[in-house]
Amino acid sequence: MEKDKIVSNLEKLGLSNYEARAYLAALNQPPITGYKLSKLSGVPRSRIYETIEKLISKGLLVFQSGEKNFVSPLGFKSFLNNIEKENNESIKYLREKLPEVNQQEKEGVWNIIGRDQIFETVRGMVSGARKCVYVEMFGNDLPLIKQVVEDRQKKNVEVLGIYCGENTVRIKNFFPHLGDSCATCNEIALCVDGKHALIGSTWPADDATAALTQNKGFVYITEQYIKHEIFLYKLYAGKDEQSIKNYIKKYKDIMNQLP
Repeated sequence: MEKDKIVSNLEKLGLSNYEARAYLAALNQPPITGYKLSKLSGVPRSRIYETIEKLISKGLLVFQSGEKNFVSPLGFKSFLNNIEKENNESIKYLREKLPEVNQQEKEGVWNIIGRDQIFETVRGMVSGARKCVYVEMFGNDLPLIKQVVEDRQKKNVEVLGIYCGENTVRIKNFFPHLGDSCATCNEIALCVDGKHALIGSTWPADDATAALTQNKGFVYITEQYIKHEIFLYKLYAGKDEQSIKNYIKKYKDIMNQLP
């Protein structure tokens, strides 16, 4: 029922079940006596006046004395605005301070299983970036991180990336990987603030796995790998098509000679 859903959501904002039910009933039939409020809300008479006092202290009810003692609801708009403001301020504060608390080095490698979980982790890592992010991934997957990347860029966080294959969206400072165009790519690499790294495969979805770590050596190698790919793109950017083809051919020749 809609009433039960409203009560449930009021509880999520800090009201007790009795308070939520009494406040909703008061909104429905103002002004109202404590006796009638008890009957309408289902709050026991033994608890209704205690509940009314708590709602008055929270600025949600006002008391009017006379031949009969009435209460009327007040300020649900300001109540919601204050709750929203307090929550936003708390979230902002915690985003700034929790990373400072969580400074212990995690030398282990943590396995992430499943494509959805990998990208959920990636979005969380990017959203917590304070300075810079390096990422390499499949171009068709860029829509999965576009919003969080652009949010960070608006906060003056440097986010740079390399994508393989075709890209379906445009993201500032994301560059195509030099080489043959590929229809599929299953690798992903991410480095955040020089402290966290994730590397793995995202396809096929059922077998997608990635490793997450703060190990300094792992982080350094991951960041240098992505920087190297960006360097190569910028080195050959603006070169004629034949020069790029020559580079790609030379690269393949060397790679084929390696054991």
